[in-house]
Amino acid sequence: MTSIQERSINELDQAGEARLYRALRHFWHPVILSSELTDKPQRVVLFDELLVVARMAGNVRCFADLCAHRGAALSRGWLENGELRCAYHGWTYGADGICTAIPSRFGRVIPERARLRGFAAREAYGMVWVCLAAEPRFGLPRCDYFDDPRYRVTMGPVYEWRSSAPRRVENFVDFAHFAWVHDGVLGSRDNPGVPEHEVWREGPELRFTRLVSEPVSGFTKVASGAVADGWVDVDYDYRLTLPLTVCFNRTSRPGGESYVLMMSASPTGPKLTRSFWMLCRNYALDEDDGDFLAFEKLVLEQDKRVVESQRPEMLPFDLSAELHIRGVDKVSLEYRRWLIELARQLEPAAAGPEVTRGRR
Repeated sequence: MTSIQERSINELDQAGEARLYRALRHFWHPVILSSELTDKPQRVVLFDELLVVARMAGNVRCFADLCAHRGAALSRGWLENGELRCAYHGWTYGADGICTAIPSRFGRVIPERARLRGFAAREAYGMVWVCLAAEPRFGLPRCDYFDDPRYRVTMGPVYEWRSSAPRRVENFVDFAHFAWVHDGVLGSRDNPGVPEHEVWREGPELRFTRLVSEPVSGFTKVASGAVADGWVDVDYDYRLTLPLTVCFNRTSRPGGESYVLMMSASPTGPKLTRSFWMLCRNYALDEDDGDFLAFEKLVLEQDKRVVESQRPEMLPFDLSAELHIRGVDKVSLEYRRWLIELARQLEPAAAGPEVTRGRR
């Protein structure tokens, strides 16, 4: 049973958090890997909505996973002559979502309402992206390395965490946790300080860079020919495309070996996130990808335990609800400010005063 104290921690500002969650619908989100979308329709979940995605008329299409007739899941049907066939009564739908045939009915007259609710869908970076709003606020995130012939691209397995998508992103760009959560892997508890760093907006991106000394741990760094004294200097370059995608380039000094991580946190629900990600590297091109994936799995397992323990699971809408340390938390603070700005633009507050309160 949840105690009164636990409920108060989890409900700092329900209206604000719900508003931020709704605002995220105005952006592109990955829903499935391209490799998983073959010759059958597939069910996906985004913002608690059941959707069906399929390749039709040479493109990826996305609809509500709901036949217009009796509400059967179209993802249980199949593709036939380029059209989507419902498994319940055999109704078929074209790539535009309009019903083309009702087998049980004589004649060709089809009700005008016999059509599916469609959503914008695009394919990029080995993923299918969907936007539930009529017009995406920003374009697809940028990743210059996916089609660069100098880089080897490895798609990582999709993983699911019990947290909100903004919490997942904030963890990805948090410098102060390296020394404690990833001691001996990405940082050291003997050197937990976070040096000053600049954070700025550039188009739809939040940009920030840092020079970091990392322990030489894991195949990712050993394969780059890292120095033998146990430490390697690396340049961090982050592009956080609002609201939920990060492209991170870690470049080793002095050799210039580049290791890129792209991660996009997709909101299955307000407190459940599926993360889509890939690796791009310009070194050790003939080495086994599994060794690199194993290193990232270690890091993710360390992060997951902490992120899933955070309360509230949603990111607080009120900036005063959690403490911020000047300089150290600069990235997350700027990230939250921009998210709140976007939420206020895209999801105007309901009538009455807006609720914002701090931790009780």
